[in-house]
Amino acid sequence: MNAFLSHAQGLPVVTKITTALYFVLSVSAILLRLRAGPTQTNDPISVATEDPARFIILRPGFVINYPWTILTSAFVEPNPLFFVCGLVTLAFIGGFLERQWGPRSYGLFVVVVTAVPALTATLAAIAAYAVSSRSALLYATQVCGLPALVSGFAVGLKQLIPDYNVKILKGALSFRMNDLPGLYTLVVPILYSLLGNLGGVLLVNIGFVEAFIFLRFYKRNSSSPIRGDRSDAFAFITFFPEFAHPLVRRISNGIYGLAVKCKLVTSDEGYQQAVSLESGSFGASQVDTAESPGIEDLEASPEETDADRRRALASKALEMRLGSIPSSEVSVVTPSPQPNDNTTTESK
Repeated sequence: MNAFLSHAQGLPVVTKITTALYFVLSVSAILLRLRAGPTQTNDPISVATEDPARFIILRPGFVINYPWTILTSAFVEPNPLFFVCGLVTLAFIGGFLERQWGPRSYGLFVVVVTAVPALTATLAAIAAYAVSSRSALLYATQVCGLPALVSGFAVGLKQLIPDYNVKILKGALSFRMNDLPGLYTLVVPILYSLLGNLGGVLLVNIGFVEAFIFLRFYKRNSSSPIRGDRSDAFAFITFFPEFAHPLVRRISNGIYGLAVKCKLVTSDEGYQQAVSLESGSFGASQVDTAESPGIEDLEASPEETDADRRRALASKALEMRLGSIPSSEVSVVTPSPQPNDNTTTESK
């Protein structure tokens, strides 16, 4: 506990704010429900109406009555065990990501990866209710907690330090950061399903997709007008096992092409031009992806070099951060050797 409090004093500003907000709202919800005691009815509408935490926890049936819960619900975790896990995650992983991205980019990331999945999950529950007419979908479903943001953290760690090995239980279990999003989106929804938490299942998966879209296409890199990370190492297919790549590539390319036509995202050609202009090499390293979609053994493009530089800096920062914490308090994290093979250009 002393180590956690000592670490909390050195947290970046946005991490301090989000951690404090999460602590206050979650503890308030837990105490309010303990004070109110168990409900005397099983009717989902009555239970939701009598819930003293309904003013800060998002339920699809009350989203019109309490629209601000779209913003507050992510920072409310009524389950005490999940609350403690979320507090540690916000402080340690959130602090690490803020130091890499800066407070403005990290703050925007938190807002996007909490509010947008909450709204999307609410609309999904309403659509399911329209089909099934089950009132429990509107009033028993609680869209709250950090599942979406933790999915986003997993995606962010994959982007920054994909080749780090995390060893837990004295090396009995280990995984690469590159595999963390897949593990999280596979295991955690099963856990939420066993607990009957539909909101958690929705938030985990929607948060994963929303975080990838934001980091891939919209996040502004520090001191650069270029948005997103189009490097091959962060392509959508890299989140899936190799046997699924053909199907995932076909689906993601189709959605990406539609998004470009609707001008929701910049085309690969426009992105390459922006990168080339930024690096002062426009015309020299431009690649016509429309005519050469499957080219292999390309020289490292400017965006690949920049992404590699950011990953190297993030890895160094993580090593320094872990070196400042006693080894008995953290899992062992070591960098694994990076492969030296070339990958096929993948834009989506």
